[in-house]
Amino acid sequence: MEQQAIPIALIADYALRGGATGITLLMAGFLLATRPLREVTVFGALFALGAGVYAMLSVEPLQDMLGPAFVPLKLLAMLSPAFFWLFIMALFDDEFAFRTWMAAPPVAIAALFLVCFPFPATERASKLAHVAIVLALMVHILRMTRCNLRDDLVAARRQFTGIVVFLVPLVCLAIGVIEVYELFNLRGGFASPAIAAMLLCVSAAFAFGIAGIRKSLFPQPVASAPQPNGTNSAADRFDLARLEKLMNEGIYLNSGLTIGELANRMNMPEHRLRRLINKGLGYRNFAAFINDHRIEEARRRLSEPETAREQITSLAFDLGYSSLAPFNRAFRERIGMSPSQYREKALATS
Repeated sequence: MEQQAIPIALIADYALRGGATGITLLMAGFLLATRPLREVTVFGALFALGAGVYAMLSVEPLQDMLGPAFVPLKLLAMLSPAFFWLFIMALFDDEFAFRTWMAAPPVAIAALFLVCFPFPATERASKLAHVAIVLALMVHILRMTRCNLRDDLVAARRQFTGIVVFLVPLVCLAIGVIEVYELFNLRGGFASPAIAAMLLCVSAAFAFGIAGIRKSLFPQPVASAPQPNGTNSAADRFDLARLEKLMNEGIYLNSGLTIGELANRMNMPEHRLRRLINKGLGYRNFAAFINDHRIEEARRRLSEPETAREQITSLAFDLGYSSLAPFNRAFRERIGMSPSQYREKALATS
């Protein structure tokens, strides 16, 4: 009996999906092996695992083999965009702490997936709502990357940001095509291999971004404020002295001060100033560098009896903040209490 030839498209589909799964599983292991284990590595590993599972779940023979395990694995796959969103937030924020509201997108995605089992008629609406949530998360990621490019001082993370800018549209395209593919129950042709190729590209881009820059992406926990690097060259020490002079003159009080403007004042390339503040002073973010100077000035003014009646809002504007809320937030994060509480405590002991 003549054996039926396996279609080339099917072979390509399985090969591409297998490649994507292999890459993502390796990345998940790499991230989980990184020490110390932090939120950023856990979220990255969950995204990698979810993406790998996503790549293989459309292989029908595998679905039959999985049996009851298919549902939790499919749920993990559906949650992978939410894990990617959490990974990016943790990566770009050195003071990241998981908050209750951050659970809303994964919980919503899980609910939309699970509701289809008791109520099959909701499947189409659930898929459309899932795509809408994913697109909203990707838009937020692009906004975060834009802010990161402006303020980040860590060269490795800035390089990874460029990869994210490429990765996010590709993730959106892949998910959109996959959901449409499943929604209309499309079969045959080269649609499935094309989807598999997109998944492989996403996996490869993520792996390249993570493996290429390694642990420099992940900040080590520190117990104190950034400290100067004792190995600075003579030229660096000279530039650091110039920078300190500018800060002592109060340039940090300028509202909306950017690193580009500061580099112009110092007559040096922006990339060199980024490296100088990062390597020379230990800061990973330009906003943190500016905020530390502003908060130190705020502490001085709040401790003086002569300014005891000054409005906190007026002080925030004088320090260069555009409104009271970011000043209060920055002050509380660094000092552990509100500006008003700090003033009362400082004046009571003076």
